[in-house]
Amino acid sequence: MRDSSLRSQVTRAGGSLLAVALLLTACGGDDAFSEGDGNGGDGDNGGGGGELTISGQDFAESVIMQSLYAGVLEEAGYTVEITTVSNRGIYMDALQSGQVDIVPDYAASAAEELNRQQNGAEAEPVATSDVDETISALTELGQQVGIEPLEPAEASNQNAMVVRQDFAEEHQLSTISDLAAMDQNLDFATAADCEENYFCLQGLKETYGLTFNEPVQPTGFGSTDTKLAVEEGDADVGWTGTTDGTLDTFGLVVLEDDQGLQTAENLVPLVNTEGVDDDAAREALNQVSAELTTDDLVELNSRVDQDRELPEDVAAQWLADKGLVEE
Repeated sequence: MRDSSLRSQVTRAGGSLLAVALLLTACGGDDAFSEGDGNGGDGDNGGGGGELTISGQDFAESVIMQSLYAGVLEEAGYTVEITTVSNRGIYMDALQSGQVDIVPDYAASAAEELNRQQNGAEAEPVATSDVDETISALTELGQQVGIEPLEPAEASNQNAMVVRQDFAEEHQLSTISDLAAMDQNLDFATAADCEENYFCLQGLKETYGLTFNEPVQPTGFGSTDTKLAVEEGDADVGWTGTTDGTLDTFGLVVLEDDQGLQTAENLVPLVNTEGVDDDAAREALNQVSAELTTDDLVELNSRVDQDRELPEDVAAQWLADKGLVEE
């Protein structure tokens, strides 16, 4: 996928803190899964029951999503095991082999991961800014390897430009197009690979006509250094994710990607089609997608990354507040 470098760097937010989250069984290599870990549901297309294994990456947002999925599945009568890993390649291989039953993922990133696996590293990208088109491509690719995306959430974590709130108010900025209309070179605090990544410098120039003072500041994707640089005026613009839960602390706001440069990174449950073959599990997972918004995810991330609450605790409270589990 074209945004793999930036997407992988989202692990910066809370990953070290969450590696010891109590809910998780944890792991970080190819030996994280043993044969037979994913036992699937009861297979009768009726009520819940049986054992299911969830995996995902070891950063805050992914751990929250794993906890949300576990909560509704346990409410539906399943026994759930969670195993976190260090990168998408590990859990995608395990999902295809049936060692894992379910993972939370991002629609475009998952589609491009499978696209690369099946069609080579230089394959023409299949993900777009349209979530329906992206899910359709993901569904087609998943059929080849026994993976099925369920219903995507409205919640989406895309690459995002941020500016100080007072800067936005002074220049009447709400979109990236507004920023481009200022017609001036700006100082950009961003990921180290921004020049090579299409969705950063190249895409911003082609889509919006944006140029920046050179060199850009390689402070990292969504890092504290990036947000501090913008907050303190050392940079005009920063690069992070749309669900960053710490922006209020730094007095920063996200500018809308109004020209649709970024691809549809909606959160979506991916399931092994044989491991999750009953309606009860699918319906439970789809309930999370039906309720989860980007604003919800920002708040959940903030409670973990900023307030230092445990991901399983904030997930359990959200599920109870939405009526998806009994308190």
